Amino acid sequence: MGIIDSIASKGDIERARSILEGWWETDLQDANRHDRQYALWLRGLLTVDPELASLDFRRLAVSFPGGPFSDDALSRLGLISVADGDLLEASAYFRAILLDYPISPERKIAEEWLNSNQSALEVLELARIPKIQEQVRAIQKNTKSLGQASSGSPDRYAIQVGAFSNSQSARDLAKELTAKGFEVRVVGIKGTALSRVRIGRFKERQRASTLLHDLREIGQVATLVDDVFLEVERP
Repeated sequence: MGIIDSIASKGDIERARSILEGWWETDLQDANRHDRQYALWLRGLLTVDPELASLDFRRLAVSFPGGPFSDDALSRLGLISVADGDLLEASAYFRAILLDYPISPERKIAEEWLNSNQSALEVLELARIPKIQEQVRAIQKNTKSLGQASSGSPDRYAIQVGAFSNSQSARDLAKELTAKGFEVRVVGIKGTALSRVRIGRFKERQRASTLLHDLREIGQVATLVDDVFLEVERP
């Protein structure tokens, strides 16, 4: 992986991107946890399309909380949201840095942006409350109907809204989302120690993608996962 970073730093982005895509296809399955995170971070940096880059940065932040690249991913997501004019989404990313990364060098950027936009954010948040409440009800109804359509078959996909090394943090997020009307669960994955907060169980990827889109529409950081069959209960 280091050679890809070296090539990119010399300005040969196309070659770096080509080597990374080759690694992704052949070596990802056997890669260790650090290299998986590094690969996501690099691919996000090397991707020309901001939307595709955002997908990798979101996956990095949600799947590898506390990782060496996740705070940078959140900061970049915040800046992308600012460029898109979505101040509420940007605030969610910057606040996540302040909440979960106490020694991150990205904290200064997050604090300065939140402080300079505090008044505008307060106005936007108040105006958005009724819309969020309506969307939550619609998403909850949609989740139930999609779950019923998937019944009777093995489930593979779900929407993950957080993963924590501290199980209490997972329970706190689950409690917060439950209060908003979502049916959430805190689970583990065989072979890992993280507690993961998830919504829904689906056989078909497209059905899960519908829920993912709706959740992101209301500013919820989320990613699609395909390992429901590996879930184990967490207290």
